[in-house]
Amino acid sequence: MKKGILILALVAFAFAGCKEEEPITPERPEDSTMTVKINHMFDADSLVFLSKEYTLASGDKAQFKRLAYLLADFYLVKSDDSKLYLTDQYALLNPASDPSTFTLYNVPIGEYKAFGFSIGLDSAINHGNPNQYATDHPLSPINNSLHWSWQGGYIFTAIEGEVVGTTDNFVFHLAGSENKIDFELPMTIIKGEPALNAVLSYNLAEAFKNPEVFSFTTDGKSTHNTTDPVTLKLIKNMGDIFKLEALSNTSVVE
Repeated sequence: MKKGILILALVAFAFAGCKEEEPITPERPEDSTMTVKINHMFDADSLVFLSKEYTLASGDKAQFKRLAYLLADFYLVKSDDSKLYLTDQYALLNPASDPSTFTLYNVPIGEYKAFGFSIGLDSAINHGNPNQYATDHPLSPINNSLHWSWQGGYIFTAIEGEVVGTTDNFVFHLAGSENKIDFELPMTIIKGEPALNAVLSYNLAEAFKNPEVFSFTTDGKSTHNTTDPVTLKLIKNMGDIFKLEALSNTSVVE
């Protein structure tokens, strides 16, 4: 009898040991990424370099050779209106030769109502030591060719090309921390676990028409000065050069 009881106990123990284990629920990541793609346009047309002519609001015709600019001071506005700053992250955009996509990191799960950033840098970064950055960093002068070694500080936006029908070139190098342009684009999105993806448009035509029409003939074809009237007029016109075109994630309201 005792032997039978022992066998039953061993069988029960074996069945208990074979019980299916509970699946382990992976921890939900608190942070992930935000990928930003920028479509460069001239009004309704895609911006093409070196081979296409564009008519400015002034009637001048231009062929663009170079557009390059620096983005910084990224942040997201939370549903309670507080700001989440994505510090020490920068982007170099050079659409004539490089893909116009970059990734921001350490973006927490949450609900957001706006995306903010700047063309340009604050004074401390602008006049800091440019040699501190790795050669592939957006702020490395070797990488961006946007540093004024002769004056100090960075060119925030470079717009270069030819005036069609003439032998003239135009070169606009826009700089100066006082000319940093801030943007805050409204959006409504609940960011879940996947990466957040945003598509922006950059309409270069706006730099030459709104709120003031810019003319090569009357305004000029170059600037390398932070206080030049040419610089100030173009900077003023660029205040609405960006638009948010699309978002993708778990839940999007346009």
